[in-house]
Amino acid sequence: MILIINIFISGCTKQPEVKKPSCIIHPTSKDGNITVVQESFELSQEESELKVVDDSNESDEVVGEYCIVDVFTDSIFLDGDRLKLIKNLDALPWEKKVLLKAYKKDSKFWNKQQKKEFDKILEEDKYLSLCGDQRYYDNLLFTSEEPQLDILHSILLLRYAKNLSNGCLEWVSSDIKNENDKKRVPAKSLLKMVKQGAIVERLFVPFVPKTKAFDEALKAYHKAISRGENPKSLTSERMFIEEQKSTDIYPDYN
Repeated sequence: MILIINIFISGCTKQPEVKKPSCIIHPTSKDGNITVVQESFELSQEESELKVVDDSNESDEVVGEYCIVDVFTDSIFLDGDRLKLIKNLDALPWEKKVLLKAYKKDSKFWNKQQKKEFDKILEEDKYLSLCGDQRYYDNLLFTSEEPQLDILHSILLLRYAKNLSNGCLEWVSSDIKNENDKKRVPAKSLLKMVKQGAIVERLFVPFVPKTKAFDEALKAYHKAISRGENPKSLTSERMFIEEQKSTDIYPDYN
């Protein structure tokens, strides 16, 4: 009799609901396997890792959610085809044209040492030129497959050089930018030098303003950030840096 009552009670007890994630991260998995995400109310391990949880109040409440949006649209269906990946890359037409032409001739550009060098520059944002292109770097951090990694390093090289060459004034002041208005960088020459094994740091040297004021401002800004200062409180300092970048005259690689 007691057993029957217990079965009846358990059957009537409402099961706790699991909140469905409000967004899906990009389909490229960390372990190198590409899997289709099925409709489910359960959070995957990767989605759980990306949730920002406020532990200060010892609460399980999710106070924010960070989702990596795949810059290779529909990449889950492209089976590693580099040209199809580039065609589906979230980039400007001229950038995709340059990449398509380059990768049609060569399947790979970056060696391990070059990737390591460039990753360090991006991690520190040494020249403050990631600007509004953080999403490419996010994909780089959460992708392990080739040729995605090689392509991501290439588009980041073009974007980083372009932002260093043009400055990010509009992005800093209003978070609105028109990439098409920016002068283009010698993309073909940059990729060719990567293919030839160039030291990555040297690729950016011609784009760095050669003034003492710029060097001092850049160092001061990085120190302020390392002390934990809010970037929003350093807007005037950042604007000065971007003005220096946008007004400097750079040599041509050709």
